[in-house]
Amino acid sequence: MLIQFSATNFLSFKDEMLLNLIPVKSRTMKDHIISDDEGKRTDVLPIATIFGANASGKTNLVNAMAYAQKLILQGTRSDNATGVTPFLLDTENENAPTRFEFVFKHKGILYTYGFLLSNRIIHEEWLFARYTTQESRVFERKSNEKRTIVEPGPRLIAETKGSQFIDFIAQGTRPNQLFLTEANEKNISLLKPVFHWFQEHLHIIRPNSQYRALALRAHKDKDFINFLSHFLSLADTGIQNIQCESEPFNAEKHLVEFPEKLRTQILEDLEAERFKQLFLQTPREITTICRENQEGKISTKFLRLKTEHLKSDGSTIAFRSSAESDGTRRLIDLAPMLQDIWERDRVFVIDELDRSLHTHLSRLFIQACIAGVINKKARGQFIMTTHDTNLLDRNLLRRDEIWFMERDKAGASHLTSLAEYKVSDGLNYENGYLNGRFGAIPFIGSIDDLMKE
Repeated sequence: MLIQFSATNFLSFKDEMLLNLIPVKSRTMKDHIISDDEGKRTDVLPIATIFGANASGKTNLVNAMAYAQKLILQGTRSDNATGVTPFLLDTENENAPTRFEFVFKHKGILYTYGFLLSNRIIHEEWLFARYTTQESRVFERKSNEKRTIVEPGPRLIAETKGSQFIDFIAQGTRPNQLFLTEANEKNISLLKPVFHWFQEHLHIIRPNSQYRALALRAHKDKDFINFLSHFLSLADTGIQNIQCESEPFNAEKHLVEFPEKLRTQILEDLEAERFKQLFLQTPREITTICRENQEGKISTKFLRLKTEHLKSDGSTIAFRSSAESDGTRRLIDLAPMLQDIWERDRVFVIDELDRSLHTHLSRLFIQACIAGVINKKARGQFIMTTHDTNLLDRNLLRRDEIWFMERDKAGASHLTSLAEYKVSDGLNYENGYLNGRFGAIPFIGSIDDLMKE
């Protein structure tokens, strides 16, 4: 579970931007809380909705998480810059380092991990963990252009049977590379859970993201097919059922939509000894080629998701998912997230949840997430940016589940929780927001001025 995330001097964030998912004291919606009693008891919120004008910095919050995650998981090449972009509208910040920090809980252990970096160097890096009642240092790292020094904590020293191996890894850690990334490559088991959390538990979803494994998951998991079918029916899409078409792979038939050069590359990939599955993406659909071993017989299958609709005579007809509307395809791509939130400890960060969705469907997603927490004791979290002000409803969200992003006159973005404002019990959140009470709205000029131009 994610407890808080902060970024300083990154893109439009001049000062520290802090997203805190620890619930405040509230007399209402006390069931909107995820509680984890493993290790130190931890309470977090399942939802964070971020509102704000265009260009206020909402997407930059998503970009900050995505950048940090990518740097951790993929690292850098020896001759490459880190690619970090500081706040460029202030000369001092332009030349100052950028800071990221995550506080999260994984398998009963509370972690605080962060780093301070510029375009060429990871200046500092730190990892603290609460294995018992007290927080302890796992490691702290400092670097300059010539050397990386890592100070390990007692547990890391005990695992590696002394600090010499840590010194060896530190010496091999380039100034532009995270020590966590390097240590993962060297199989330091104490740090594996931290790397694993960023790899498996934090998911960034962009406005145009497609769920790559959709057909494969539908092929292997009947419960998922049933869930997806019921959800799309509940959303009034006109879809009666979902099916996964599976047939022997035929290059002439299944690769006809792809250019010749790409077809050649796909066929070469299929010949690889380690080939298991391949996702084929077009602007409106993702299909899958997979290799299966059934009773000792290996076959290559082509998988495609299809939607069933009811005809006037009561029979059904199946369409390729690419034939569905943009909104329906958006629902299909997002629906797996709901099942994952109900069943797994996952953090989904979604930029523009409401893209191509009716406001009632955006609300349905939030209701489904909260219902999972209340009824299924789900532990997944859902962080989203949105322009849908209809979601600013005191009957839907707690005050601390609502955030506003605003950019000041100097171009810097600021994130504020509704819980920081004094509001009356009967205040309509949406009206208060649209009337400018919480900021984070565009100040639009006069059309008359435009006509004069």
